[in-house]
Amino acid sequence: MRRFSLVALGAALFSTPLAAQTVRYDVTLMSTTEKQFHVAADFPAAGKETLFVSLPAWSPGNYEIQNYAKYVHAFSAKNSAGQSLRWDRGDKDTWRVVTGRADRVTVEFDFIGDTIDLSTARVTQDFGQFLGTNLFLFEEGQIGKPAEVRFHVPADWKIATSLTGPANGVYRAADYHELADAMTFLGRYSLDSLQADGKSIRIAVWPAGDYSPAVAANIRNGVAKMAPVQNKIMGGAPYDTYTIFFNVIHEPINFGGGLEHSASQYDIMPAGAFADPSGTLGDFMYPLLSHEFFHLWNVKRIRPAEMWPYDYHAEQYTPLLWWSEGVTDYYADLTNLRAGLWTPDQFLQNAMSNIQQVESTPEPWSAEDGSEATWIHEVYINSSQLYYPKGSLLGFLLDVSIRDATDNAHNLDEVMRALFTRYYRQNKGFRTTDLLNELRTAGMPDVDGFYRRYIDGRDSLPYETVFAKAGIVVNTQVVTVPFVGVSSQPTPNGAMQVQAVTPGSAAEAAGVQAGDVITSIGDINVAANQDWATTFRSQYRGKAGQPLTITVQRAGQTLTLKTTVRERTNTSYRLSRAPNPTPKQAKIWQGLASGL
Repeated sequence: MRRFSLVALGAALFSTPLAAQTVRYDVTLMSTTEKQFHVAADFPAAGKETLFVSLPAWSPGNYEIQNYAKYVHAFSAKNSAGQSLRWDRGDKDTWRVVTGRADRVTVEFDFIGDTIDLSTARVTQDFGQFLGTNLFLFEEGQIGKPAEVRFHVPADWKIATSLTGPANGVYRAADYHELADAMTFLGRYSLDSLQADGKSIRIAVWPAGDYSPAVAANIRNGVAKMAPVQNKIMGGAPYDTYTIFFNVIHEPINFGGGLEHSASQYDIMPAGAFADPSGTLGDFMYPLLSHEFFHLWNVKRIRPAEMWPYDYHAEQYTPLLWWSEGVTDYYADLTNLRAGLWTPDQFLQNAMSNIQQVESTPEPWSAEDGSEATWIHEVYINSSQLYYPKGSLLGFLLDVSIRDATDNAHNLDEVMRALFTRYYRQNKGFRTTDLLNELRTAGMPDVDGFYRRYIDGRDSLPYETVFAKAGIVVNTQVVTVPFVGVSSQPTPNGAMQVQAVTPGSAAEAAGVQAGDVITSIGDINVAANQDWATTFRSQYRGKAGQPLTITVQRAGQTLTLKTTVRERTNTSYRLSRAPNPTPKQAKIWQGLASGL
């Protein structure tokens, strides 16, 4: 990527000293009370009449338009003599500065950091964090310029960033892509490190108190085992230093997750899901760490062609996020199995959960459609979230199919390495046809048929027939359960607001509407911090047709809506290893579980 950017700029870059081309940034933690950063960006203007500078509208890996420019205020511009320059808005995320043909132009602004999110800046009393896309403007058409960054924080605060440095207090990035991808912690937090395969891995956790000795031991143990497994799969680590940035949230939030970067990951978890008082990590911790770690290769380097290079202004649609995210999930799970962090039963339990999620959706959808729809947050079926479990299952099925067809001589690992070598290392992205060709080369039978039916198509995945080849038995059980028929989302105060109502459901019959806040169903209180759905299913099982009330808040009024209990039929799945596998089945399972 660095060489590509330099070559693209041609002789003009080399005719001007590199220092004169460098964009210089100063980031100041202006106010912890007002939760704001102050940013000064000094651009080479080279006598241009107008300088166009932009702030990204989204962050790669977090596939939604977030418009970081909405957090900007107190914008100003001046020349090297300190004289104010005229500016206006070019569009939602671009500013036009009239330079007066100055050699350099400094743009300054304040940025509000008050949001808990995987790709948005935040400031608290003793801590600040941001992603490069939040604070670093870029000049239109000049993505390849190098950058220097200086931080101005209290003397007793630490700085952890994925930027190169520091050298004399200056951090550097070779181009804007590297700058935009840089995660940074400023403040008082815990900073630990370990060595894995001869490379350094840092662990930064805020608040520091959550990184207890027991938690540290468990995280270090997991990471130390994950890294060598993934390095072996991909042929070595693509970094010298890798940083795990972690926020533990003690206030109410309704999510946990991570965002990948080229030499780091940033994770957010509610305190209760992070670790218990004894230091035992939550069930999602190892899968999260492993998933974001494997993104080092898959999507940060092995990237769909539609996202090569990144366009920071607009959506970049691709049908391949099922591979970039879902198959990454498969490798995260495989990593935990091969590293000994999961037992075979835990690995199969997780696959069973994936099947349950995919098969319980009320209508069929394709992995490619989910990949394209990730930008819009569908209400009825959020396939942008479901391509994680479905993509993981597709990876599992492809891996078993290749191993079976080649007597375990070839596997999906080879496909991943081929994409890394033939596309990323050739400075280009891959397309669906490229992926299918690599699968075909590895020995996947009937690649085109599998693609038409299960990736682009909506056929139910062939769990029983394919998993049997690895000695995995799929048992199904049909059960009837009561259901309300609402898709809901927590509000900031912990209430549950209806996003959509399922046709033919009890909620539809009652007259529940999108926007209603449900407070109770029958005598069951509904709130974000309660597992009310499980309680409802347990209490009303077998009571189809009996009267049921749903109490909602609508437009400031409390309404008690009347309906009846309705049920629907679900299929539950259980995966287990065959008690007496054939030699070939045992060989394929052993290949999956060990990587051999």
